[in-house]
Amino acid sequence: MSKIKVLLDTNVLVDVLSAERRSSTEYSDRIFMEIRAFRLEGVITIQSIADASYIFRHDDVSLSLFRDRILQIRNYVNIEPLDHSDLQDALFSVQSDFEDELQCSHAENSGCDFFITSDRKLKGRHTLYGMRICTPEEFVELLENLPSKPDSLPFLVPQKGR
Repeated sequence: MSKIKVLLDTNVLVDVLSAERRSSTEYSDRIFMEIRAFRLEGVITIQSIADASYIFRHDDVSLSLFRDRILQIRNYVNIEPLDHSDLQDALFSVQSDFEDELQCSHAENSGCDFFITSDRKLKGRHTLYGMRICTPEEFVELLENLPSKPDSLPFLVPQKGR
């Protein structure tokens, strides 16, 4: 059985890295616990790390603390670069938020099953590129409502190409 692959948007990464931010931290923390336990395959982009560093710099979080947290996270999350195909897809998208499109394009191009974000602009878009978009809270609810058999986990995954 393959693990569900999830791309975590910048806002989910910021939730986990910040003790002060409380938008959906409880749910973001739970997703990271599942990733640390190797029950999910987690992906974040290098762009998300750069964006998070910018946010933290303005929140007066020390660079050394930020680096320490990223060094811990990289032990269990795949940190991936954006590439030319991600850029190409985002440039030709009809969506209005270029950064979101870069992230979504990368999620699709790298075979993610879910794009997890707290971004309210994406809330109404339940699927995109054949993957499911959900908030951390929605994703945790999906995990909690699974039958106890681990074989049922693949049924969470949307069917590609539909």
